[in-house]
Amino acid sequence: MKISLISKVTYITTLIVALVLSIVLFTFYFSIKDVAMRSIINDLKQTVSFLNSKGFNNVEIMMKGMLIQKFKRDFYLIFDGEVLSDPYNIGYIEIRESGTKKIEDRVFYFLKVNPRLIVGRDMTPVAVFLEDIKLRFVFIYILALLLTSFLTYLTTRNSMKHLKNFVSELENIKGNDLGFRFLKPNTNDEIDELVEKFNELMDRVEKNYKLQEEFVSNVSHELKTPISNLIGYSEMLKRWGYKDKSILEESVNSIRDTAYKMKELIENMLLLSKNFKLETEKIELRSLVEKIAQQKEKQYGQKIEISGNGTITANKEALEMIISNLLNNAIFHGKPPYEIKLSENKIEIIDHGSGISKEEQEKIFERFYKSRNSKGHGLGLFLVKQLCNQMNLDISVKSIEGYTKFEIKGA
Repeated sequence: MKISLISKVTYITTLIVALVLSIVLFTFYFSIKDVAMRSIINDLKQTVSFLNSKGFNNVEIMMKGMLIQKFKRDFYLIFDGEVLSDPYNIGYIEIRESGTKKIEDRVFYFLKVNPRLIVGRDMTPVAVFLEDIKLRFVFIYILALLLTSFLTYLTTRNSMKHLKNFVSELENIKGNDLGFRFLKPNTNDEIDELVEKFNELMDRVEKNYKLQEEFVSNVSHELKTPISNLIGYSEMLKRWGYKDKSILEESVNSIRDTAYKMKELIENMLLLSKNFKLETEKIELRSLVEKIAQQKEKQYGQKIEISGNGTITANKEALEMIISNLLNNAIFHGKPPYEIKLSENKIEIIDHGSGISKEEQEKIFERFYKSRNSKGHGLGLFLVKQLCNQMNLDISVKSIEGYTKFEIKGA
C-alpha cells in the first residue's frame, strides 16, 4: 500500500506528540493526585497521633464525652469494632485495609492503623476535582493531537508543494531533453539543495553526453583515414605489388604502420570506455623502463638514454602504458637525444625537439587534442593523464625551444 510522504510525516509527528503528551499529562495528573491523597492521609495521621497521645484506653471515654458535649469532629472513627465518630452517618463499615471506598455517591478514604483503630474522612470534593482534571486532560490530549495532525499536514503539504512540482516536472523530461534545468524555489531548505544538485547532475550528464557524441564523431573520423589507407594500399598491391618490389615494400610497410596505429587507437578507445580500478604496488623503475626502452629502440631505431634508479607506487601495466605513450610522443614530435631520468618517486622523459608552446601545454592532455604537426589520434596524452589520476600520480610538462620534459611524480 502506497502512503504519501505528507501522510507519513503527519502520522509520525502525531504519534510522537501523542507519546510525549501522554507522558506529560499522566505525570502531571498523578502528581496532583499524589499531593491531594497525601494531604488527606497526613490529616488522618495527625488525628491518629492525637488519639495515641491520649491513650487507646481513654479513647472511648474521651469520644463519648465529646459527643455528649456535641463537639463535632470531621473524621470517622472505629475503635475495637465500635463506631465512636460518624459525622457522615454511614454507620459501621468493615474495613480490611487502607484505601478509598465509594459509598453511595460519596468517596471516603479509610486508614487502618491497626486491627483495633480505623479512621476515615470524606474525600468526595477531592475525587470530583481529580475526575474533573482527568476529563480536562483527556480533552486537552485529544485537541492537541487533532491540532498537531492538522497543522503538521498543512505545513508538510506546503513544504512538499515544491517537491511535488519537482517530481511532476521530472516525469515530463524526455530522454533527449538534456538542456532542461529547474528554477530554484528559494525555500532555503533541502528542496533548494535537491534542485541545485539535480541541475549539477544534469550539467554533468549533458557534458558527458556531448563528450560521447564528440568521442564517437572523432573516432569515426580517425578511423576513416587508416581504413582508407589500408584499402588504397591493398588495391595498389593487388594491381602492381606482384611485379614491382618497391611498391610491394612500400605497401606492406604502410599497411603495417597503419595497422599499428589502428591497434593503438582501438586499445585507447577501449580503455577510455571502461571504469577501471587500478591496484597499485611498489615498482622498481629501472628494469621496467629498460624493457620499454628496448622495445621502442627496436621499433623506431632510436637510442634512448636511461639514468638513475628509484621506485614508485603504481599499477605496473598502467605505468608501462604511460611510459610507452610518452616515449611515442617524444619520438613522434621531438628530436634526439631521448632521455629517461629516474629517481625516487619520479620519472622524467625528455626530448630535444622544437618544444611545445604555452597555449598547447594547457591543452595537450585534453581528449582528441592534436597540434597541427601531430600524426597521432589525440588520445595518447589524454589516456596518460587519466591513468595518472587513477593512481594518484601527478604529471606535468615543461617545454622550451629545444627541450621538452614530461615529469611523473608519486604522491
